[in-house]
Amino acid sequence: MRPIIALTCSSDPAGTQPPQVRDHANQAYSEAVRRAGGAPLLVPPAAEREPVEAVLACAHGILVTGGVDIAPSAYGEETDPQCGEVDPWRDNLAAFRGGTLYQDISSQVWNHLEHRQAEPRSALTHTVQVASGSLLAQIVGAGELPVNSFHHQAIKGVPPGFRVVAEAPDGLTEAIELPGEAFRLGVQWHPEDLIDTDERHERLFRALVEAARRRAGSA
Repeated sequence: MRPIIALTCSSDPAGTQPPQVRDHANQAYSEAVRRAGGAPLLVPPAAEREPVEAVLACAHGILVTGGVDIAPSAYGEETDPQCGEVDPWRDNLAAFRGGTLYQDISSQVWNHLEHRQAEPRSALTHTVQVASGSLLAQIVGAGELPVNSFHHQAIKGVPPGFRVVAEAPDGLTEAIELPGEAFRLGVQWHPEDLIDTDERHERLFRALVEAARRRAGSA
C-alpha cells in the first residue's frame, strides 16, 4: 500500500479571493514522494482551517513544502521592510510550534553566506553539518552534506522541544527535529531538486514515506 502524503500548496496571487493553487515546485515534490513509494495528495489553500483539517485527516503523513515568507504576525513580530511576499492562505495550512524567524538574512545576520542562489535548482552551493546521533544523521549520515539554497529567511528561535540537527558554515540553522516516536523533521534546503544527483536527499523522502506507512499500518 502506498501511504498518502499530503503536500501543502501556495496560493496565487497571495491573499486573493478565492485562492488559486500555484503550480511551481508541486511537481518536483510530488515526483519525489511518488518515487519514494508514497501517494502525493496536494492540499489546496483555504481561508478556513476546517476543510483543510478534513483533508489532512485522510493523510498518513504531511510534507510542508517551500513557499513564500510566513507572515511575521504568525510569530508575534512586526513586519520588517525586507520581509518578502506572504501568503495568508498558505499560513492557514501550517501549525506553528512557537519558533521565530530572521525575516531577512542579509539585513539581520552579520557575516552570513549567500543563501539565495541564482544557479539551477540542482546546483550545490554550500554545505551543512549534520549532527551525529540525530534522526537526520540516521537518514543521510552525520557530517558534511552539500545542499542547494533558496531562502532569504532562517530560523532564529527554535520551537520548544525541537533541536537543531544541521547548521550552515555561517551558523544558521538548516534542519530541526522533534525527538520522539513520531517523524517530525524539517530541512531548509530543497531535497526534491537533488534526488537525481545525490541519493542521500532521496532518502529523506523514503524515510518520510516509511514513517507514514508505519502509521497507516497502526491505524
